[in-house]
Amino acid sequence: MKNIINRKITESETILPGMACWLCSLKELKVIKNSSLTKKDLSSKLFAITDSAYGKTLEVYRCMGCGFMQCSSVDEVLGYYETLQDEEYENTRKPRSLQMKKVLEIIKKYKNGGRLLDVGAGNGILVEQAITMGYDAEGIEPSTWLVKKAHDRKLPIYEGTLNSLKPKELYDVVTIIDVIEHVTNPLDLLSSVYNLIAKDGIIVIVTPDVGSLVAKLLSWKWWHYRVAHVGYFNKNTLNYALDKTNLKSIKMLNPSWYFTGEYVAERINKYLPSFMHITLPIYFRNKIISINVGDSILGIYAPKTPKNNEH
Repeated sequence: MKNIINRKITESETILPGMACWLCSLKELKVIKNSSLTKKDLSSKLFAITDSAYGKTLEVYRCMGCGFMQCSSVDEVLGYYETLQDEEYENTRKPRSLQMKKVLEIIKKYKNGGRLLDVGAGNGILVEQAITMGYDAEGIEPSTWLVKKAHDRKLPIYEGTLNSLKPKELYDVVTIIDVIEHVTNPLDLLSSVYNLIAKDGIIVIVTPDVGSLVAKLLSWKWWHYRVAHVGYFNKNTLNYALDKTNLKSIKMLNPSWYFTGEYVAERINKYLPSFMHITLPIYFRNKIISINVGDSILGIYAPKTPKNNEH
């Protein structure tokens, strides 16, 4: 099988036969980034949505078949998300709401209404925006704390995972926004979602693009190299995963993200020596700005073959 990433493996990288790739099941992975972290070091804090310990990851492996990059030494991370709390995420709700609104505006071009499920719904930001835009929307989220925040706003977010979801009807839209890189079983996730969409439904995925120019330039200092990210997709490996789960690509693009000036400055300062740190005037600290450096993928997918509407 052709290596999708197409990167030359160096002699210093260690091949570890036996571990199976999460996408193609080939039992031939190479260590491309070591980690000092052990299972005892892990806690839900390291899996926070707003974690800024860029470059700090678990051990990263590359599949010698499909090229998918994955943290195969960890077999389950769900428990960390169930106990996750993230005050900073809740405090940045306003710019993130604009971000989700823009994502939904893209989705409306392909599905202008109907039943919508947001997988990994967090505190319900996307669901809240989807409801205001006319969708019959709900979400599923494993974090007890985030679900409570959603319930405080009377949002229909269910606590748990797709395995615990028992919908009465299939969905016209299922969104998986910045979620697939957090799971150790991406094909199982996609298969479960496939079973939940109507015959003319769509699946919308957003995930970091490890093949982007920014990711290559920043190397292991890239802001998406984080403990919480256990799978690293590029456009080819993402399409490969969807193809294996009977889904076809309709559209792929690079979405924009929205943050306050203060949030952006704080994150940029992570890369700068202290004497170069950015201090913004008060006016700009709360100003929402749009950022698009082309290192995220937004993919829209539909069933490859016709499916009936039986649930």
